[in-house]
Amino acid sequence: MNPEIQKHWTRLEEAKAYYDALLQVFSDEQLNFHPEEGSWSMLDVMQHLYTSENISLQFMQNFDFNRKNEKVGLKSKIKTILLVNRLNSKKKYKAPKVLSEKKDSLGISRDAHEFTHQWENLRNDMFSFLNEFPKEKVNHFIFVHPAVGKLNVLQTLQFFVAHLKHHQYQIESINHHKDFPK
Repeated sequence: MNPEIQKHWTRLEEAKAYYDALLQVFSDEQLNFHPEEGSWSMLDVMQHLYTSENISLQFMQNFDFNRKNEKVGLKSKIKTILLVNRLNSKKKYKAPKVLSEKKDSLGISRDAHEFTHQWENLRNDMFSFLNEFPKEKVNHFIFVHPAVGKLNVLQTLQFFVAHLKHHQYQIESINHHKDFPK
């Protein structure tokens, strides 16, 4: 694996370890607890993260450099920094419509044990993709983020890490809710 990609991959796996621990420690009742009507449970949050990663990986795997071979520049770098900073806040943002539209088609399990395996399989696919990623294409456009536009593979991984960390605030809020099952 390219060393630059490896550095970001390591951070991504470290950020996901938090969610892996939740899936191990909490019961189904706790993982499916909704603090308010219409709000997300811990499992809903994790399924959102999975959906985001899944759709993004599919986009990257199907990307055709022969059709669109373009480097991203300073504008993309600045937008990535702004996106990461935005996700580092506790502020809530509406999930892009494409995630809710495609979530049902992914066959995501509501069973925490099965879901753990699904996410792990997705990560294995992502690792394989990144492991084979052409070094000469690292700075090229490979993914379109709904809010900031074109990103290269490193910026996409930065987004994934920031996205995982952003939702930790939400998980903590659910966990500390007065009615959270003990």
